[in-house]
Amino acid sequence: MELLQIDKYKADFLSDFASEIFIDYYNDLIGHEQSVYMADLFLSPEAIEELIDKGAVFRMLMEEERPAGFTEYVKEIDRVFLSKLYVSKTERGKGLGRILFEDCRRYALENGIHKIYLTVNKYNTPSYEIYLHLGFKVIDAVVNDIGHGYVMDDYIMELEI
Repeated sequence: MELLQIDKYKADFLSDFASEIFIDYYNDLIGHEQSVYMADLFLSPEAIEELIDKGAVFRMLMEEERPAGFTEYVKEIDRVFLSKLYVSKTERGKGLGRILFEDCRRYALENGIHKIYLTVNKYNTPSYEIYLHLGFKVIDAVVNDIGHGYVMDDYIMELEI
């Protein structure tokens, strides 16, 4: 198992893998059209490159030389925003999400930051419960318009580390 740092030159590789996981995961939750729209909006090679240019860290978890999961996080003034954490369907339940989360946690502490926050869809019960189990607490709720008649209806959760 290896955590691979994704730079702008690997954005295409990550985009293909990440979009597939994202669309598969959210199809039943928000519908296929919105899943595809959001994957194009947030996980295109261009979007990934732009986020990297703005300081985001993308890491891909490789299992036996094939992608198994990925994460994206970014350092802010006094906390780290854990924007994405996904594990492929065939690899779930093996503790790989925990490995990705611990990578983010380690990054925060190495940068002298003691808070991690994230957003989670209000109807994404499995992920919501995992974050509660990890110690996150709901601090707010937001509805963000992302265009084309779609919104992200999320809880904002935070963890003090």
